[in-house]
Amino acid sequence: TFREAVEDVELNGYLIPKGWKVLPLFRHIHHSPENFTDPENFDPSRFETVPKPNTFLPYGNGTHSCPGNELAKLEILVLLHHLTTKYRWNVVAPQNGIQYGPFPLPQNGLPIKISARSLKT
Repeated sequence: TFREAVEDVELNGYLIPKGWKVLPLFRHIHHSPENFTDPENFDPSRFETVPKPNTFLPYGNGTHSCPGNELAKLEILVLLHHLTTKYRWNVVAPQNGIQYGPFPLPQNGLPIKISARSLKT
C-alpha cells in the first residue's frame, strides 16, 4: 500500500518531496545485495542473526501490514501440530554436547529421522 514521504528525499537524482505518496517495493528490499548476501539463493541461515532494521518485512509493517499475517502464523502452528502428531521423530546420532548462547543448542546439530506414525484402527 502507499505510504507518505515524511521528509524530502533525493533518490537516484530525483526529488521525492515531503507529503508525496510512495509505494515501497518489498521484493526489491528483500532481494537487495546491500541487505542480504546472495539474495537470490534460498538460505535460511541468513536469519540466524537479526537482519538490519527495515530490511526484512515479510508482512509489510505498521498500520499497513498484511491482514493475512495472523492467518499465516496460524497455518504454521497447524503445520507444526501435524508434524508432531502424525509423524515419529527419532534422533539419528548421539548428542555431542550443548552449545550455550542466547539459548542452548546441540553442539553439532541434531540429525533426525522422520517417519509416519501408524494409523490406529
